Amino acid sequence: MDDYREAAMRWLQDGECLLRSDRFGGASHAFGLAAECAVKHAMDRLPGGERELPRRHLPDLIDDGKRWFSGRTQRGLYQLLNSTGYMEGWTIDNRYRGDDAFDVEMAERYRDHARRTCRAANLGA
Repeated sequence: MDDYREAAMRWLQDGECLLRSDRFGGASHAFGLAAECAVKHAMDRLPGGERELPRRHLPDLIDDGKRWFSGRTQRGLYQLLNSTGYMEGWTIDNRYRGDDAFDVEMAERYRDHARRTCRAANLGA
């Protein structure tokens, strides 16, 4: 069974370790996965019955999240997903790019977005 909460926290911690080791590509990827898992955790916790979670990655998941959270108790998460520049440039396909495509500023920006997403999803990060 999928455990999006645990996965989000694991990817966030892994990203921190990679960032401390100046492994910006891996860190950036891990932070994006942390944010994605946090959004799916929040989606899975919405009241109103069973529903199938989208099998998408960021950035495609952003539009799904905005639809799911619009007008609901997860207002902070909706606002974050709707903010300009949220996880801008992150895509699951970044894992195939060379190391020169990543830098510390990018990794730190994704870390900030992942942390904010985890907090908005009530994961306590």
